[in-house]
Order: sequence, then structure tokens, then C-alpha cells
Amino acid sequence: MKHLAYAFTRRVIFFSVLLLIVFSLPACSKKQPESKEIKIGATLPLSGDAAIWGNNTKEGIDLAVEQVNSSGGVLGKKIVVVYEDTEALPQKGVSAYQKLVQVDKVTAIIDDSISSVTLAMAPLAQKDHVVILATGATAPKISDAGEYIFRIWNSDAYEGQVAAEYAFNTLGLRDIAILYINNDYGKGLDDVFSTQFKKLGGKIVSSQSFEQNSADMRSQLTKIQSTNPAGLYLVGYPKEIPVALVQAKELGITTKLIGTVAMQDPKLIENAREAAEGLMFPYPKDPNGKEVEAFNASFKKKYGKAPGITSDVGYDAVKMIVKAIELSKGSSGDDIKKGLNMLKDFPGASGVMTFDENGDVHKPMGIKVIKNGEFIWIGDKS
Repeated sequence: MKHLAYAFTRRVIFFSVLLLIVFSLPACSKKQPESKEIKIGATLPLSGDAAIWGNNTKEGIDLAVEQVNSSGGVLGKKIVVVYEDTEALPQKGVSAYQKLVQVDKVTAIIDDSISSVTLAMAPLAQKDHVVILATGATAPKISDAGEYIFRIWNSDAYEGQVAAEYAFNTLGLRDIAILYINNDYGKGLDDVFSTQFKKLGGKIVSSQSFEQNSADMRSQLTKIQSTNPAGLYLVGYPKEIPVALVQAKELGITTKLIGTVAMQDPKLIENAREAAEGLMFPYPKDPNGKEVEAFNASFKKKYGKAPGITSDVGYDAVKMIVKAIELSKGSSGDDIKKGLNMLKDFPGASGVMTFDENGDVHKPMGIKVIKNGEFIWIGDKS
């Protein structure tokens, strides 16, 4: 009897499991509905010292997304951008990256203008096959950060060369001092400018650094003043550079002042006032063409104002990713990387662009000067 009861129990268990498997099959074989969206991440400094760049970039991104989606999206899907605020801090950038990739499942990220943030995220993106398209990060190290890292702003390797050549060849300077911010951005430009200026026959008489958010640079400026340089090359952000300009003026430093593309910020003039007069810096030449005109008109219609610095590159970043998805017919990181490398002479709002083997673009640059409280073109370098 025990044997029969045992056999019966086994059969009951067997058929119960079989029925469970059979009734589970339809649920298992049921395909999950395909997403009707393609998510793109955006790591921008939406608050903090660099917020003007982040919010300008966001306006350009939002305009491009609106245009793409109103035209049917890409591959039949809508584009959705998930924003994370980095506050221009590398550790915040890493946290933002991890959230965007692990939670939001993005395969491409539009990055901000802070090189140290880009470089902090780059190794993770390279490992995960996630594309980073930086809108303003300029450190030369980014060129070697990996095959998934692209940028649509000139590398400092080019900007520093333009500045050094202008200082030596046009201004006729033979000895220059450097005051730079102590991060990847500052160190990169200090190295590039120094190397090129010395290569031309010039001399760097002093090189001093300051920390981000510094409010007192008198010690560094006093050391620079003791070398009596013919020129002073300034590398930093719109928060710290006005401090340097005002304190240099207070110390009686009247040398030629040369800066970087970051100087194109109304806040710099507002905070430095007359101390900013005469400051010269390289800047990408104003692009032209129907794409530029269309962008400017659309931006004015949407926001009621002219585009701010980095608005155009934010706009271009979306359009380039969308075009890359169309070309590769896919939205994975590998697809987007493949598509970006297929782009040739892309007609953007910020200029015509083609990525080189390092994921860099090369836009012609000119020289601007601050005169009577305004940014004015004074020379060019094609």
C-alpha cells in the first residue's frame, strides 16, 4: 500500500509540474512590447559656477528634440533626453553616468563643457560601450580617452596653438607668464601653450596655478609680476578669471592679456568690468549657412532671445546622434559610434564637422578682444 501511495504521489507531482509549465509557456513566449522611445542622457552643469553653459546647452538640446520628434522621431521612435546635473564636478559626473546607464539604460550621453567631468566618465563609457558626445570639453587628453568618446568643440591642442602663435607672431611677445586653474583643463592648456610658444622661440618666465573657486590670487600674481612678462596667459572659468583680472589691475600689472574660449561669457565682463578691457582670446569663427540661419530663427522663436554660448553645440549633439542612428539603423552604443564615424561634413548650427580618428572636430578659429565692454573680432586663424 505504501508503494502504491508513493507512486500515486509521484504522478500527482509530475502532472502538477507539467501543467504549471504548459500554462506558463504563453506568458514566457509573450514578447515584451518594444519601447517607442530612444533615451539619450545629458550630463550638464545645471547649477553651480558653470550653470550658464549647462543651461544654454540644455536649451539647444530641447529645441533639437522638439524638432526631431515633431518630424516623426528616428526609426519611428521619439527621442527622450534624461538630464542629470553634474555641478561641473567629476564625482557628480560619475554618479550621473551610473544612474543614466544603469537605471535609464541610455546608450549615448551628451556631455558638458568641463573636461575633468568628461575624463572621469570616459573609462566607464569605454568599458560599457556607451557613447559620450561632449559639447565643450577641450582637454587634449580627451583625444585619447577611447573610441566611444567624441566632442564637437575644438581640442585645447588646437586652441593653445592658435593662442601661442598669435602671441608670438602677431603681438610680437617673446616672454610670457601663465596663470592657470589646477585641473585637467588648466594643465592641458598650460602644457600646449608653453610647448608651442617655446617652439616658436618664446620663453615662459613663470607658470602659476590656482584652485577652482579661488578668491585670492595675489600671491601667484606677485610672483608673476616679479618676472616682468610681456604677456600673461590666463586659463580658467568665468568665476575665477575676473578675480585674477581685478587683482592684477590692483597690483599694477599692465601686460598684454591673453585668455581662452571660456572668456566668452557676459558674466566675466560684468564681474571684472574695466579690468577685462583688452583681454584677447581665441574663439571658433562664426559659422554661416542655411543651417545656422534656421537654427538662429528657430531658437529666437522658441525662447524669445538669441542663442547663448554652447546652445548651438547642444542642438548639434542631438542632431548628430539622430543622424548616426539613421545611418547605422540602430541605437545601441556600438550603432551610434559607427554612425558618428560615418558622418562627413555634417552641416551643424555650430559649423561643418567631421570627426577625425580621435573623435575630434577642427573648426576654424579667430581672435576676439574685450573692448568697451563688448566681445569684438580682431584677427583670424583658419
